[in-house]
Amino acid sequence: MAIETELKLQLHSSDLDRLRTHPLLLAGTAGGTRLLLNTYYDSPDLQLAGARVALRLRRQGDSVIQTLKTRGQSINGLHQRGEWEWEVPRAELETDRLQASCWPAELPPADQLRLQPVFSTDFERELWHVDYHQARIEVALDIGHIRCDCPEGGTRQDSILELELELESGEASALWALAEELGRSLKLQPFDASKAQRGYQLFQQCQQVE
Repeated sequence: MAIETELKLQLHSSDLDRLRTHPLLLAGTAGGTRLLLNTYYDSPDLQLAGARVALRLRRQGDSVIQTLKTRGQSINGLHQRGEWEWEVPRAELETDRLQASCWPAELPPADQLRLQPVFSTDFERELWHVDYHQARIEVALDIGHIRCDCPEGGTRQDSILELELELESGEASALWALAEELGRSLKLQPFDASKAQRGYQLFQQCQQVE
């Protein structure tokens, strides 16, 4: 298990060029751009959402990664939570990997939950790795959309334009320091809602339409 510590920030589209040419990012190591296609799963009665658990399959190039994120805390955009990842051979959930060592005790066993797709988040991620305040930080610019196909037809969709600062090593305070420095020339705002939470909001909107 890894503990994921990241700071989510809202970014204005007018600041994209200023972000990409910011001296701190230019001084860092560019990680390129990749397309990430994600499908989130839950039971028909959304027991995972109730336990604040996120379960997804991510397609990235020829790889498929199954990820489980468990209940954590989110304060002013800073997210900390447990995270497990497994590379799987195809875009199908492998529930046998969701054992007691990682699966929340308050949930029934995963193979009893009739897990099914709930929504998707598809976006391009542009990466930089920055050394700042004795910390190594991954800076990720995500641009794309969240989509939910409603059971009775039609879709709900929301845009993604956000900056994620993820701690790779060092102290979490470095995330705030980097955000403050970037915020001197960019319009940035801490953002507590994860992509998964926004996807569930779209799903609830679909239910209301019914």
